[in-house]
Amino acid sequence: MGAGLPDICNSIETVRGSGKNWGNAMFKSFLKNNQKKQETPKGEGSRPLQKAHFSSRRLNVLAEKLGAKSYLEIGVHRGRTFFHTSVAMKHAVDPKFKFDPAEFEDETTRFFAMTSDDYFRNHADGQKFDLVFLDGLHVFEQTFRDFCSALTLTHDRSVIIIDDTYPSDVYSACPDLAGASLRDQYGGTGRGWHGDIFKMIFAIHDFFPMLSYATINTGGNPQTLVWRQARQDFKPVLNSLEGVSRMTWFDLQRHLDTMNFIEEKAGLDRVVAALADK
Repeated sequence: MGAGLPDICNSIETVRGSGKNWGNAMFKSFLKNNQKKQETPKGEGSRPLQKAHFSSRRLNVLAEKLGAKSYLEIGVHRGRTFFHTSVAMKHAVDPKFKFDPAEFEDETTRFFAMTSDDYFRNHADGQKFDLVFLDGLHVFEQTFRDFCSALTLTHDRSVIIIDDTYPSDVYSACPDLAGASLRDQYGGTGRGWHGDIFKMIFAIHDFFPMLSYATINTGGNPQTLVWRQARQDFKPVLNSLEGVSRMTWFDLQRHLDTMNFIEEKAGLDRVVAALADK
């Protein structure tokens, strides 16, 4: 790290776990369940159902415009994105859901209470997904493995969205939550934590020239869209996967143009236009 800053990002730890268009009856059941939880005393039960936010908004735009019929989400937690994404067939993967999956599972909406590695190895069964959302562990190594595995379950018109791809500051870029929590101690003012997922963009840039990508940096959390379209101007930045894995927040600042930042609507329109004729 830079001079005068503590070495707070030297530990890669596991820090967090990590369909169907819902009919009225199914959605009301979910609302009812979470409203009951909201009425329990503080500290008991789960949080109430949260409103849809930027992730499901972006996914639903792609789903509608691309005619997506299948969706895979890695890292579901309380289901804020999953339950608000309107796709006919959906798979949710999380080692520990913060709700009872049995209450919402049916023949087209399935929940897999396990690690993503286990899911990809033993339960994916060659299924092809139109949309994939990666929001699991905030560490590069696991996300890179999830990405490579997810690619095998996609097709020419699939889109993968990777969450948390641009850290808000040096503390946010720490792969462990303990490092990010030192922000207050050393004079930081923010609250975000994105981990070192930013390295994913450099791995994709340097080692997947057959894929195009763009990073949305407006209207919510930074997320990177990835789709199958060869980049004709391909030229590696680091040309070393080890070099990518060792990147710091400061290295990222020196190569910000590699992120391919774009406004939300323009980014979604770009993906749709690229895949429209496939």
